[in-house]
Amino acid sequence: MTLTFGGVLLYLVSAGVFFLKTFLGVRVGPLPFIALVGGMGLYLLDFISTYISAGRFPVGDPYGMVSLMGNTMVALFLITNGVMKRSLADFGFIVALVGFFTTLAGIPAKKVGYPNPLYAYHILSAGVAYASLILCGFASLVKMIVERKLRAKHIEGFMVPVNLLRKTERILINVGFIFLTLTLIFGSLWAKAFLGSHWINDPKLMLTMGLWAYYALVVHLNLMKGLTPSRLSLLSLTGALMVIGSIAFIRHTVS
Repeated sequence: MTLTFGGVLLYLVSAGVFFLKTFLGVRVGPLPFIALVGGMGLYLLDFISTYISAGRFPVGDPYGMVSLMGNTMVALFLITNGVMKRSLADFGFIVALVGFFTTLAGIPAKKVGYPNPLYAYHILSAGVAYASLILCGFASLVKMIVERKLRAKHIEGFMVPVNLLRKTERILINVGFIFLTLTLIFGSLWAKAFLGSHWINDPKLMLTMGLWAYYALVVHLNLMKGLTPSRLSLLSLTGALMVIGSIAFIRHTVS
């Protein structure tokens, strides 16, 4: 628990320093990124220590799942920032707040899931998939706002290069779809081992299958050049809202 509280504190520090950098123009150097990495690192240590002590990953209830997804979003942000030629520091404030609130949400988690490794693979894949698709939707929303400002020739205030947003959007939607596919595969294998059947009539599973079909169509059309950039952004944002709705309102009926 001490590690979790430490991670929450570092995320809060990172958000505060990113705010000074982005909105007030204060020169802070690499401090916000260091605090962000520290917060994610402490969460990861707590995640591993829980597995070592209990033999199970701490993702057996909604609190643990939300915490995993939020920290995965932080990891994806850091990886993307390292890969891109331009810094994504302007998004750091939002990402640090996501890490703060989702890690804080994980503190009351009591259940730690099932010992079967297929369950862990299923949940970890789901965390990466949902985090990627939500971040993709956020990038699409920012791109739509920036493009609207450019069309109106209103370039004051918050601006991010459109090409950077488009590249981020394409990477994240493809990563999200790949891991959503793995989520269904591992979930099917775990269900067979735990429940005796690859498929169960569960609303969460059916909605995940629907999300997979939706993103399969979007990714296919995008790869075939059948979508304009603006249409891709709209579909990406719509998908992200569906993912958030799935996480917030739909639960497994089989336990």
